[in-house]
Amino acid sequence: MAATSTEWPRRAVTAQRLPAQAEKADKSCDLDANLVLLAPPVRTMDLVLRNTLASSQSPYANQGGDQLRAHKDNPVAWQEWTVESLGLAKTHQRLIFLSIGYNACHWCHVMERESFCSPEIAKLLNSSFIPIKLDRELRPDLDDIYMNFVTATTGAGGWPLNVFLTPDLQPVFGGTYWPGPFASTTLHRVSTNPDETATSFLDILHKMDNVWAQQRDRCLLSAAEVTKQLKWFAEEGTHSHPDALVREPSDDSPEPLDLDLLDDALSHFISQFDPVNGGFSSSVGSPKFTTPVILTFLLRIGASVAYPSTHTRFGFPNPVPGILGKESCAQAASMALQTLQILSRSGLRDHLGHGFHRYSVTADWNLPHFEKMLYDNAQLLSCYSDAWALRQDPEILGTIFSLVEYFTSPSSPILSSDGVWYASEDADSVPNFGPAPSTTSALDGQGTEKKEGAYYVWSHKRFTDILPEPDAAILAAHFGVLPDGNIPAALDIHDEFLNQNVLHIAATPSILAKQFQLPVADIVSKIKSGKATLSNYRRTHRVAPDVDTKVILSWNALAITALARAANTLTTIDSSRSQRCIAAATKALDFIKTRMYDSSTGKLSRIYQPDSHPAWDRSAPQAFLDDYAYLISALLSVYDITLDRSLITWAETTPSPGGYFQAQRTDDQLFRLKPGTDNSLPSANGRIANNLFYLGAHVPDKEAQYVSQARAILDAFGVEIIQHPFLYVSMLSALVLDQVGVRRLVVPRTLDAAAVSRYKGFGRTVEKGDVDRTDTDANQP
Repeated sequence: MAATSTEWPRRAVTAQRLPAQAEKADKSCDLDANLVLLAPPVRTMDLVLRNTLASSQSPYANQGGDQLRAHKDNPVAWQEWTVESLGLAKTHQRLIFLSIGYNACHWCHVMERESFCSPEIAKLLNSSFIPIKLDRELRPDLDDIYMNFVTATTGAGGWPLNVFLTPDLQPVFGGTYWPGPFASTTLHRVSTNPDETATSFLDILHKMDNVWAQQRDRCLLSAAEVTKQLKWFAEEGTHSHPDALVREPSDDSPEPLDLDLLDDALSHFISQFDPVNGGFSSSVGSPKFTTPVILTFLLRIGASVAYPSTHTRFGFPNPVPGILGKESCAQAASMALQTLQILSRSGLRDHLGHGFHRYSVTADWNLPHFEKMLYDNAQLLSCYSDAWALRQDPEILGTIFSLVEYFTSPSSPILSSDGVWYASEDADSVPNFGPAPSTTSALDGQGTEKKEGAYYVWSHKRFTDILPEPDAAILAAHFGVLPDGNIPAALDIHDEFLNQNVLHIAATPSILAKQFQLPVADIVSKIKSGKATLSNYRRTHRVAPDVDTKVILSWNALAITALARAANTLTTIDSSRSQRCIAAATKALDFIKTRMYDSSTGKLSRIYQPDSHPAWDRSAPQAFLDDYAYLISALLSVYDITLDRSLITWAETTPSPGGYFQAQRTDDQLFRLKPGTDNSLPSANGRIANNLFYLGAHVPDKEAQYVSQARAILDAFGVEIIQHPFLYVSMLSALVLDQVGVRRLVVPRTLDAAAVSRYKGFGRTVEKGDVDRTDTDANQP
């Protein structure tokens, strides 16, 4: 199956066509922009819909959180994804218009304002379709199914994800952002080409309405063909054998996997690496993502070379460095470390607060989309903690400290009072920039309509008015703040960021010391003082972005894992911060065990709504494969830092009820996916394979069983791993464990945390026991 990405948020889709398969099945279902509208269809008027998002009585019917609540006052008669709403489509034989988004998504907000607030759009949607709004974070299985359809038929995907479905839930046509009647321009909002236009949402609705009325049978045929193709592609991920994970080995088993695949994956990343700006991109002009899964993989390769530092045991052990060669291992480390250094200085980082934004429009990382996602920041904390093992750079350590603050500070916007973390911070906020010190009213850009990045960007005048001279000039040079703004006009053709600046580190203290002829220590002091002034001003006078207060189990598990890894890194550097990390991780695990876990069945709930229930609730949304996979990884990671055996017991008793499928079988799925590739999140099955190898070492009596299950996962995805190893780096890590094994080390009970940390690493488990000394081989990297 050709590799596609659901990660790139293609925020605009020009005139689209049905997939090639559907066109072959029925050319007349083509929705080309030049299609002449047919006569208006005859409609039955026996169904009057109303918006149900505001009136739900169930705490979990509105479990999409702010993503759904934001649409409760729309004139569109939004329905929730329920048995009842899906039944309406069958009863009245209407197409379903499914719109999937998430709260922090900027272009979801744009389409909501431009289209879903339009009476004209609402009238057509309500009279001809069943409009359903869905939070992707609540049902990632449905999001993935229909994202696969859109990426396969348009070449890209993103959010909002808009798909027209038959009453049997088969996709007919889809895309992402389409401009609506309230759009400020008919031009494509993200395009830098002023001649590029987008098909309007209203035109698409009219065409879909007519095609469904006049060519229904042919559209049903093409939708069935497309669904068949999608299902076949999904099965290709497991050798086209749906039972691949349980079948016995046979003579026609696929080619065995070997460690040379790591070299193939590394070669691909080298070819995609941006040597100037760091990071990876498949094409010029594509958005750039932080790709923490890839960075972790590269750091492990880099650490596989026998460095003098005892902190590098998280790297892949022999024979990996022998297969790849020292030069390739060093190149892997260099790519990862360069990327992380550039990211820490870039506009993607919030330099006045904490955390990183999701992705950048520009190659240099300095024009972000401003949403902050929990899962991105959790994985980046893990990356920077690993990076410190390879390069003891104060800049890396400062980034670790900042991210630890983001996760543990009581003032953090994403930390709940219960000790778990909220899903995201919005990209948009009301542009109330606050009064300048010398005036009594705002001078630049107040308003009531939310704007992307309003909380984070600065005009030169506002920036310099707040700070005293000569500090203002130093801080402006440090953060690249220019009088006309630092966002290129070619990237802002609609003047959304006119005269505004995104803060990034444009000049280091040593450069500024020469420029302003001051000691470096004075420059550092002025930067620290100026950042505090700017941060306080922003916090006091500006409207902070909204926070989506859903607690998502899998993302919280990633945060717990990250804090455990940070705690291990900081053990010998800053014991106080290390203990804060451990306390935060264990508190979050306690919450999950109390509120999101059923100890009698081992089942988990995916979502927790604050203030809803004091204990595990059977009506809560079911957990998915990634929830189980990441939680077990978190339990193993916290065990590594606490050596609390009860965590291993918990990990053993928390199997996914859906097996290795993404979700349990339900009637509202076209088919079930077995996720194998890494994307913005680690592969759930890849994580499970790694978990099983480690659990086997922790529980020797069950080692054979766990290792067999882990190998079955690798075998199930073997063909795809061989074809595209760079898409399966989590699987490749599991492959290393399979080939090398996991060492079980027993250390004396008398060792303190700092001493124990010396023995931890990739492919090792550590426990305390009644021994006089540890295996001497444990001192070898």
